[in-house]
Amino acid sequence: MSSKKLLKFFLTFSFFFLCLIFFFNINKGDLYVNYGFSYALSKLEIPYKDFNLVITPFAPVLYSLGLFISKSIIVYYLEQALLLTLLFVLLEKLLKTKAYLFLTIMLLPFPISFSTTIFPGYNFLAFFLLILLIYLEKNNYNDYLSGLILGLLFCTKQTIGLCLFLPNLIYLFQKPKKFLKRVVAYLIPISILLVSLLLTSSLKPFINLCFLGLLNFGESNKAHDSFYTLLLILGLLYIIFKIIKKPHYLVNYYILFFVVISLPIIDYYHVSLFLLGVLYLFLEDYHLASLNISKYCLTFTIVISLVWFGISLKYLHSPRLVNYPNFPLTLVSNSYHQDVSKLTTYLKTKKQSKIYLLRGSENYFFKIMANEKLDYFDLPNHGNYGYNGINMMVSKLKNEHNVLFILDKSLLEDNNKYQQYIKEFIPTVQHDSKLIKTIGLYEVYFKE
Repeated sequence: MSSKKLLKFFLTFSFFFLCLIFFFNINKGDLYVNYGFSYALSKLEIPYKDFNLVITPFAPVLYSLGLFISKSIIVYYLEQALLLTLLFVLLEKLLKTKAYLFLTIMLLPFPISFSTTIFPGYNFLAFFLLILLIYLEKNNYNDYLSGLILGLLFCTKQTIGLCLFLPNLIYLFQKPKKFLKRVVAYLIPISILLVSLLLTSSLKPFINLCFLGLLNFGESNKAHDSFYTLLLILGLLYIIFKIIKKPHYLVNYYILFFVVISLPIIDYYHVSLFLLGVLYLFLEDYHLASLNISKYCLTFTIVISLVWFGISLKYLHSPRLVNYPNFPLTLVSNSYHQDVSKLTTYLKTKKQSKIYLLRGSENYFFKIMANEKLDYFDLPNHGNYGYNGINMMVSKLKNEHNVLFILDKSLLEDNNKYQQYIKEFIPTVQHDSKLIKTIGLYEVYFKE
């Protein structure tokens, strides 16, 4: 690699790192939850058995590698900046200078929240693997390699991996040897996953959380945003149009089936990921009038990033840059920082075990700050406990003794249709426990 290419790679990597940690941090969504999965693995916890996880584990495993060196979220950001840079490299090979236009659109925070898609987690990794798969298909790489990527997609998110394998059925009768190669490679990572589940005695909870619990997840998470539902339909119509024009082009079908990433929660984040696939398909055939598009796109991207960062600082109200344990360089509002400091100081004086029943991201935030292991209580969201999981967890709560519960009293009043918190937990705790401390929105209860 020439020094010019190395410099370009470094600058791209650095820019993405700044986007993650500063420019678009307000759009981070489930960042702490996804980080928490990898953090738990780096502490040698067993997924499905020690903590609840409703996806296949490849993304948490991949992101956990750096956390064995340091648990700091900065390492997690660095890993994601590297993946984003590699994604851009792939897109540049596929789209040439149009990759810069893709980058600009991917970082747009409004009116479509594309910038939410850059943060680490299984959904981003699924998109990365989709682009890698497209690159392999367009360059006629080894069928075993394509099958392996499809298998890794299954190990990233089971529904996506299953759906994206379906277009390959076209080879079953037309090119059976090609199909067989892909099936063999597809089963390799899945077989490794199965063996690991058997060795860790976690196969049963895995099936419960990742398959039996899908019905509960779909029933409990039916929120649809009208604007993004419309965009989803328009995206599907465009892909169908492309399929009619090029019915034998496998990439069309990969992106069509990638729509499953938007289900069942049709919102700004999940639909934006699907629309990135549609955007790729559009740019493939789009002819640019200007050869200097890269300069315009880079300038516009930097301006948008800085403007959005300014808006983010205003949104936080008296923002502070705080170095929490394992969460250095965290931007928060001053009032939030005061409440966090008071709560953590107070809890350090208590010897009882503690169960956080806040929003999932906050539970992970407090436990990771304290270098504690994660457990089933830390992600109290609908659809995250498998079949009949809520009743099981309520029963577990009732059986806890000599414990402190930390609640957020605002969660009971939160009627946002996208909130997934299991509100039944709060009255269960309040009925059996005594309120001993209130700090801002936080309430601490003690149960003998």
